[in-house]
Amino acid sequence: MGKKVKCLVCGAVFEEGVDVCPVCGVGPENFEPVDTVDSDFAKDTDEKFLIIGGGPAGRSAAAAIRERNKEAVITIITMEDELPYNRPMLTKALLADHSDNALAIEAADWYEKNRIFVMKGTKALSIDTTAKEVKVELSDGSMGLTVYDKLVYAPGAFCFVAPIKGAELEHVMTVRNISDTVRIREIVKERGVRNVVCIGGGVMGLEGASTMNDEDFNVTVLETSGALLHRQLDDRASSMLRKIAESKGVNIITEAKIKEITGDAVVLEDGRACPAELVLMSTGMRPYIQLAEDAGIEVDRWVVVDEHMRTSAGSVYAAGDCAVFNGQPQAFWAQAEATGYVAGANAAGDDLVYEPIGSALVMHAFGTAVFALGTNGKDPDRTFRCEYELDEAAGTYSARYYDESDPDILVGAILVGDLSAMPELMTQIPV
Repeated sequence: MGKKVKCLVCGAVFEEGVDVCPVCGVGPENFEPVDTVDSDFAKDTDEKFLIIGGGPAGRSAAAAIRERNKEAVITIITMEDELPYNRPMLTKALLADHSDNALAIEAADWYEKNRIFVMKGTKALSIDTTAKEVKVELSDGSMGLTVYDKLVYAPGAFCFVAPIKGAELEHVMTVRNISDTVRIREIVKERGVRNVVCIGGGVMGLEGASTMNDEDFNVTVLETSGALLHRQLDDRASSMLRKIAESKGVNIITEAKIKEITGDAVVLEDGRACPAELVLMSTGMRPYIQLAEDAGIEVDRWVVVDEHMRTSAGSVYAAGDCAVFNGQPQAFWAQAEATGYVAGANAAGDDLVYEPIGSALVMHAFGTAVFALGTNGKDPDRTFRCEYELDEAAGTYSARYYDESDPDILVGAILVGDLSAMPELMTQIPV
């Protein structure tokens, strides 16, 4: 096994020697060596391990199982027609051709070598935790039944589509799967797209807007709140990010009240019409929990897990976007990989404890970079002391937030333009 490096931006761990992070696309200046420790736990059995979900959590769970059990049957069920892939790259390269496993986390021969069977184009319909069976719809439309001894539930999340009149139109797209990007490329060609509206000023919406702006489309971002990334950034950072985007020619409208989407525009309640032959909807994510809830597994907006990634149902573990641990969703890439690994290891009989990973925001868009971790100083029930440096000419901003009740402890940080302090800040702010 080759040496591994960790991307400080997204937390992904991969073989050293690559030019860019395969998950988030940043360069090697953001990598650091990481020690990998092989497990000394081994328990070869003929058990059947079933993993619902073909994302990073599912792949990581499969790897952890195979490391510990060389004989077991491991099956991954995924609704997509692809092997598990680096989903964060989709909004960073909307118009790229992602066929032939271009974004795959592992090549096809990795699954063959490790004897991990991937049921592509397969939808899990129901889980019977007593009989240990999962009813599935296969890629050809037929129904099947898959049995398991241990189940890892990691189906991820889906894009929430805001209830806007016209949201069902064919040129209105979300970006979650490779098939979405294929359809977007078709729409661009079929409709001769020149104007793109991105509904939502969060990370995915802004990354998509930046990508389309780089491709010389006329881009408008509609954000219903009063600022971009308002949950993560303070007002100074949001304002700077807006100015940077506008300097690239992107039209930003905040406090946007959308009336409807038509065939060629997004119409606001004040009468303004934003031209749009393509609309990208980025209005939030929702975890796939219905299967678990219908099976009687404890759910609290997400599937509830303990420090071993065990759910309330025997022999069922959960990980990734759909899981919540100590009240914190595990939706970031590094969290999904780590929770998936713990879930798989413990399903195989090991006794690993999940060490929580912080939910840092890191985004590259509009020719700049943004980092945020911890509080942004907007909590109405707390008071903060803020130390900041702002250089609008250079396009840089740095803010550090301290709780007034314990002013020596750093509880939040924001960087725009220059992320060189990011590694140090990530070690200082409590998870």
